[in-house]
Amino acid sequence: MAKFALLIGVSEYSEGLRPISSAILDVEAMRRVLEHPDMGAFDQVKVLPNPDKGSMEKAVEDLFANRQRDDLVLLYFSGHGLKAQNARFFLSTRETGRDQNGDFRRATALAASKLQEYITDSRSQRQIIILDCCFSGALVQGMPIKGELNIQEELGGKGRAILTSSSPIEYSFESEDNDLSIYTKYLVEGIETGAADKDGDQLISVNELHEYASERVKEAAPAMTPKFYLSLEGEDTIYLAKSPLAATNPIFIYREKVREILDEWSKENICKENFNRVERNCLNELRNELDLSLQEADIIEQENLAPFRKRLQNLTEYKATFRELLADSISITEGNRRRLKELQSRYGLRDEDIQVIEEEVQNEVYPITTTIPPITSPSAKIAQILHSIKTSKLQNFKLNLPVSIGIASIAVVSLFAISRPYIIQSDCPKQTDDFISEGEEVLNYSQPFNKEKGKEYFAQCDYQKALLRFKDAWQQDRLDPETLIYLNNALLEANKMPYYTIAVAVSIPKNQNDFNDDDGDSRANEMLRGVAQLQTKINLGLLNDNDPFLKYFPDQDFINKKAINGKGLKVVITNDENKKLLAEKRAKSLSQRPEILGVVGHYPSEMTLATVDIYNQNNLVLISPGSTTSELTKYPRKNFLRTVFSVEQQSPAIAKFLQEKSIKKVVGFYSEGSPFSESFFNSFKTIFTRPPFSGTVVKLDEFDLGNNFKAEEAIQELRKRQGKITEEIGLVLFPKAIGDAQGDAIRLIKLNNSQNWVIGSWGLRSSRTLEQINNLQPFQKFVITVPWDSLTSPNQDFLKDAKILWTTTSVNAITALSYDATLALTKALEKANTPTRINILEQLKSLDFLVTKGATGTIQFDENGDRKKLDENGDPQNPSVEFVHIVECRTLSSDFAFVPIKYPTAKDAGLSCLNSPKKPSP
Repeated sequence: MAKFALLIGVSEYSEGLRPISSAILDVEAMRRVLEHPDMGAFDQVKVLPNPDKGSMEKAVEDLFANRQRDDLVLLYFSGHGLKAQNARFFLSTRETGRDQNGDFRRATALAASKLQEYITDSRSQRQIIILDCCFSGALVQGMPIKGELNIQEELGGKGRAILTSSSPIEYSFESEDNDLSIYTKYLVEGIETGAADKDGDQLISVNELHEYASERVKEAAPAMTPKFYLSLEGEDTIYLAKSPLAATNPIFIYREKVREILDEWSKENICKENFNRVERNCLNELRNELDLSLQEADIIEQENLAPFRKRLQNLTEYKATFRELLADSISITEGNRRRLKELQSRYGLRDEDIQVIEEEVQNEVYPITTTIPPITSPSAKIAQILHSIKTSKLQNFKLNLPVSIGIASIAVVSLFAISRPYIIQSDCPKQTDDFISEGEEVLNYSQPFNKEKGKEYFAQCDYQKALLRFKDAWQQDRLDPETLIYLNNALLEANKMPYYTIAVAVSIPKNQNDFNDDDGDSRANEMLRGVAQLQTKINLGLLNDNDPFLKYFPDQDFINKKAINGKGLKVVITNDENKKLLAEKRAKSLSQRPEILGVVGHYPSEMTLATVDIYNQNNLVLISPGSTTSELTKYPRKNFLRTVFSVEQQSPAIAKFLQEKSIKKVVGFYSEGSPFSESFFNSFKTIFTRPPFSGTVVKLDEFDLGNNFKAEEAIQELRKRQGKITEEIGLVLFPKAIGDAQGDAIRLIKLNNSQNWVIGSWGLRSSRTLEQINNLQPFQKFVITVPWDSLTSPNQDFLKDAKILWTTTSVNAITALSYDATLALTKALEKANTPTRINILEQLKSLDFLVTKGATGTIQFDENGDRKKLDENGDPQNPSVEFVHIVECRTLSSDFAFVPIKYPTAKDAGLSCLNSPKKPSP
C-alpha cells in the first residue's frame, strides 16, 4: 500500500478571470501536512502550480494510472471552478479566461467528465478528491454518488470520497490578504493540530476532517456550506492522516470541552468574541484539573474562537459600509447594491443576516414611526401572538417598541418582532488577565489603591464608580498615563457618550531591566502619554463649559479641544511584555475585536515585525511611533505606517555629519539579529559608501552589542586598526533597545575617551546614559541622532498642553511621535465620516492626506507607509533627525542634560539649572 497526492493550485489566469493569490499558498500548506511523517506520511506528493491544460491533464492521468487496489490516491485543486451554461463543471488552468460575455474557452479547462474518466478507470479503491473552488459541488452531478451524508453517522466504504468547499449553487470564499482560502485553512488546521480527530483514536479519517473543516467554515462564513460525498463502493472508511493526541490527552479533552461550548453557540446562532463568565469558570476549572498551562489552554481557545471573531468582524464591517452608503443617499444605487452583494459573498454572510443588518441601519438612519393597523379580532390576534411567543426561541426576537404593561401592549410589541439570525452579547463583566484593557486591568504594574478599585468597578461595568476612583488616582499621580486613559474611557461610558475605539500596543516587561528607562519613565509610559494627551483633548471637546464631568479633569485649559465628528475616543491598551509570542497573541486578540479601528504601536521593531502581518490579515492599520527598521520599507505592508523616519531616511543625515567632520572611515557596532540594529547599520553602510560620501564602513565581527560584548577588547582592536592608517576614524553605535546593549555602548564611549567622534542611535538618549556619566570629558565628541527634540519643536502648542496635563516640561520624542500617530489615526477617522478599517487605511494612504499641526511637524505618508520628508513641491517639511549632545546642567535628578548641538551650553538652550555643586560620585 502506498499514498500518492497531486496538489494543483492556479492563481494566475488569462484576461477576464481575477487572480487567486491564496491558491499557491493552499497547495504549499497541503503539501506541508501531507508530507510530514507524523501527519499525512504520503509517499509521494507532487505540486503543480499554475499549469496549462495539457500538463494539468497529464498530471491527473498519471496520478490515477498504474495504481494498486490498496493505494490511497488524493487529488487536491485550488482555483477557479467554472460552470458552463449546460451546468457542466470545469477546472480552470492558467490559460483560462472569460470574454466580454462571460464565456470561457472549454479547450483551456479540464472538464469534470474527463476527470471522472481517470477516477473511474483507476484500480485504486481509496480515492480522495478535494476541490476548493467556486461551484466545486457541481462535480458530483452525473456521477454515481449517494448524495450528502450525515457526517456523524458511521460511513461505510473503501471507495471514493469527494470533499468540496461549496455546494453546486454557491461561491467558495477566499480568505483576505494573501492567507489560505478559508476551507483549506481549516483542512490544514485539522490535520496539523490533530483537532479533526473527533474520536481520539489518533487517526484522522476523511469523514472527520471534512466535518471539522465544515463546522469551522460555517462558524466564520455561514453562507458557505462545504459538502461531502461518498461513492457507492466499499465498506471501510478512508484514513488520511495521523493525530498525535489520544482521547485521554489533556489537550484533546480541553479542546473537546471548548468545542462543546462553541457548538452550543452555533446551534443558538450566537456570535460573540469571548466566553461569558460561566463558560470561563467552567474552562478554568477543567484546565486546573488537567494541569494545562495558561498558554496551552489559550492556544486552543484562540484557535477555536477565531471563526466566530472573524464572523463578528464581517458583520460589523458590512453594517458600517451599509450605514455609510445610506447616510449619503436614502436609496442604494444599482452599482452599490451589486458591490454590496459581492461584499456579502466575500464575507460569507447569509441573506437573513443582511436583512437584519439593513433593517437595523435603516431604522437608525431614517427612523420611522410605525402605524399599527386596526385589529378586527383582538382575541384571535393575541392568541396567535402568544402562540408564536410560546413556540419561538426568545433570543430570536428583536423588539423595536417599548414594552408596557398589559396584553394589548404585548400584542403591539410582538406584531413588530423581527427574526434575528445572530446575537451579539454583552461583554459584562469584562474579561481580565488577558493583558488587554480598557480599564479592567492595570498593565503597568502600578497598584495604588484608587486605581485598583477603579479597575474592579470598570470590570463590573460600574462606570460611575470607576470614574470617581480613576479621578482620585489621577490627581494623586499626574504622570501616570494609563490612569488618564482609563479615566477617559470611564467618562465616555458613564456619560453614555458616542465614541470611536483604537488600541495602543506597548511593551512593559515584568523585568524592568529589559528596557532602559528614559527620563525616569519607561518607553511604554512615554507612548501612553502621547496617546492619552490627544485622547483627553478629543473627549473634553464633547463637554460644554458647565458640564459637571469637567471636574474630573484638573487644568482642562487645553488649546483647541475638538471631538471627532461629535464623538469621543476610547483607547484600549495591550501589553506584550516585549515578547514576540505574546505580541502575536495580543495582535490576534485585538484584530478579532471589530470595534477597534486602528492600532498605535509598537515601539521596538522586533515587536512590530512580529505583529504587522497579523494586523494586515484583518485590515487593521498599524501606525508605529518608533519602528525604524528597513524591513518595512523594502517589504512594505499595506496596513503599516510610521510617524518616525525610517533608517533609510535617517542615514544620509549621519553620513553628512561625518563628512562635515572630514571622516571617511567608520567602524560600526550593532546588535546582530535585531531588526532595528542590523537594518540601521546596513542602511548607513549603503549610504556612506556611495557618492557623494564614498566612505568606508567596517564592522569588527567579534563584537556584538548586547551579546557578551567586551568593550576593552573592542577599543584595543580599534586602536590597532587606527595605528595602520593616517585618516581619522569615526564610530557609529546602533544598539538594540532591549537587554544591556545600550550599556555596552556607553562603556565603549567611556573607553574611547573622545579620541574618535561617536554617533549613537536614538535609544542612547536616555536617563540611563546620564546616570552613568561622572565626567563629561569622554562624551565631548559624542552625539546622538533623535527624531525630535522639545527645544526645537515646531509645535509649541503641543508642549504647552503637555505641561498643563503632565505638570512637567520634560517631553521626549516617543511621546511626541505617539501623539502624532494617534493624531493621524483620528484625522483619518474624521475624514472617513463613517469609519471602517478599510476606509481608514484608504484615507491615510490617499495623496491628499495631510496633518499640518503634528507635535513633530507635518504628517504625510508615502506609498510604503513611510513618513514624507518633502512636500509636493520637493521642499523639506520635516528634518529626519536632530543631533543632540550632552552638557552640564545640575538638576535634582542629574548633573547633565541633552540639548541640540546648535546650543553649546545648557544656558544657550534656555534650560533652568541649579547653581549647587555637582553631586559626588557614588
